[in-house]
Amino acid sequence: MKLKKLISTLGLTTCLLSMSSSAFAMGDAREPDSFDSPNYFQGIGDSFEGTFYKVYPDFDRPMDHDYFQWTNDTGQAKAFYVNFDTYQNRSLDYMIRDMSVGGPAHQVFKDTGRESYYVYLPAGEKIKIHVSSQDAIRVDPNVKYIIALSERPWW
Repeated sequence: MKLKKLISTLGLTTCLLSMSSSAFAMGDAREPDSFDSPNYFQGIGDSFEGTFYKVYPDFDRPMDHDYFQWTNDTGQAKAFYVNFDTYQNRSLDYMIRDMSVGGPAHQVFKDTGRESYYVYLPAGEKIKIHVSSQDAIRVDPNVKYIIALSERPWW
């Protein structure tokens, strides 16, 4: 009887542990996206993996661009980092093109294919981030980048 209860308790504990995970997980950046229809971060600790396509479906915009946004709906100001890394091949030098931030932001780290920004975002304000490759020629659709909102910078 004790063995049956022990097995039952272990089974329940295993189920509960497997169901509990971080509130935020890495998602894949979806296409198509734009400043008006970005990929939405859920909060600090959330991240996306993405790629840039090589085929140019729009001759007015010959490069793929990806867009991300987070609205600080926490009820208080937040200080955090936006980290970006072309971790599979940094020599492609993918980058954060620009950010629209409802508060102060400054770059704290920049190297080939990776960078980090410190951001202070008041409650209710948004951050919008635009990423792309340096140029249309240096794109590998198989190479992933990661972008994350984090409590610490990556370097």
